[in-house]
Amino acid sequence: MTFQLEIKLPFCKSLLRPLGALFLLVLVSACAVPSEQSRPNPAAEPASSSLRLAQATAKSGDHQTAARLFEDIVEEDPESVAALLGLGDSYSRLGQQSRAAAVLGRAHELDARNVEVLAVLARVHLSLQQPERALTYYDKALAIDRNNLSAITGKGVALDTLSRHAEAQKVYQNGLAHYPANFVLRNNYALSLALSGQQAKSISILQELVQDPAAAPNVRDNLAMVYGLAGREKDARATLALDLEANEIEENITIYRALRRMLGEGKKIGSLVYA
Repeated sequence: MTFQLEIKLPFCKSLLRPLGALFLLVLVSACAVPSEQSRPNPAAEPASSSLRLAQATAKSGDHQTAARLFEDIVEEDPESVAALLGLGDSYSRLGQQSRAAAVLGRAHELDARNVEVLAVLARVHLSLQQPERALTYYDKALAIDRNNLSAITGKGVALDTLSRHAEAQKVYQNGLAHYPANFVLRNNYALSLALSGQQAKSISILQELVQDPAAAPNVRDNLAMVYGLAGREKDARATLALDLEANEIEENITIYRALRRMLGEGKKIGSLVYA
């Protein structure tokens, strides 16, 4: 972590998993079908068989192979926005964020109104811990397509990272007005509420979401953290016990106490939770 707390925070898988859950949800939402307004014009860039193969490989989760396939396409056609988008996304999912930013920046130069490029580029800057810059790209995406789910979700995360929680909650609420059952938005909205001191409301939302078998254990970790922020350590321990060993549980409780103390002192903790 880049921020210092009054105590030394040990490495803790569960503290990192709430963050991982959030970014996983952002990544998943990026796969939403783009609106008609933001969908690339097929006539402008027809998908070749090699591009379709690279995209299918990426969709299968083999990002290493997909990156190589996209690299071959870009070498032959340096101005293929679709290939640059796929390559940047693959680099990002391989943890090569600076490389991804460079490739996606080029795609943005070639097609400044491509919402998918903007959303993935913003996500990369979130991974680089540059939430202000990410916010710029999310705003550009939403100016083109205000209902783009990936941009809505990502903008909320960027604002929460900056501890601008009231603004983040407004973004999530607007998103939920269009996508009322969206799991991603509800999860991230709940965490935003917790980071702004509204733990009771957050717990109510997360207790419902955790009933979804596909959500565990990440949502359980989120719920445990919110219990900890609310001072409900018994509930936090019981929730963590479903996934962690005793020593890991106590490491988490120590971290929750530190974060709760900081909240009580009026300090901003968004960057700690999302760093």
